[in-house]
Amino acid sequence: MEFERTQLPRTSEAIAASALRAAIIRGDLRPGAKIRQEATAAQLGVSLIPLREALKTLAGEGAVTYEPQRGYFVTELHDGAIRQIYELRAVVEAEAERRALPNLLEPDRAAMRFAIHTQERAAQDLDAVEMIAANRRFHFALFDRCGNPWLLRFVTQLWDALDPYRVLSYRRMWLDADDRVIPEAIVGEHTAILAAIDNEDPALALELLERHRERSETFIETLVAPPAP
Repeated sequence: MEFERTQLPRTSEAIAASALRAAIIRGDLRPGAKIRQEATAAQLGVSLIPLREALKTLAGEGAVTYEPQRGYFVTELHDGAIRQIYELRAVVEAEAERRALPNLLEPDRAAMRFAIHTQERAAQDLDAVEMIAANRRFHFALFDRCGNPWLLRFVTQLWDALDPYRVLSYRRMWLDADDRVIPEAIVGEHTAILAAIDNEDPALALELLERHRERSETFIETLVAPPAP
């Protein structure tokens, strides 16, 4: 497995935490995967001590889970946990969006527009990882303007918990399916949200964002069900 190591923090512990976090979010380390400490430390060019400290940090964030006598594993979510996360997202994100909309500037809208174009290209290329990354950039161009760093921190933690499942669900329901309508539907929803913002209709934008979040929950929850035979 390859870990991204560009533009990382300078301490060994922070380097390891950042690289592992990114690998989990991208879906390179899948839910339930064991973190093999010696091999991972060697790949990252750090010793075991900072790697273990990084794993403790990720365990505190909920990204990994420690099992006595077995080690660290990428956290697996059951369907009830996914539902609980979305219950929190409905509250936290709605507040972040409400605060952010009046603060959006043209560069923010341009970033959202570019994220949509990137998603369109990713859909053509069947690139699930880039589709997920562009999806995140679209939403965080808005969240970043909420003006409350604690609110943004909570939103980020909730997204980090779900992104590995988002990647897996894209791969199962998009790449492995004959029907390719999923990415087109997401791009269409993003386009409608941005149009409402451009038209200075915050009430409609918030309504569309809420519908988009509800659809996302249904989309990801299907992942916990076994694939059709």
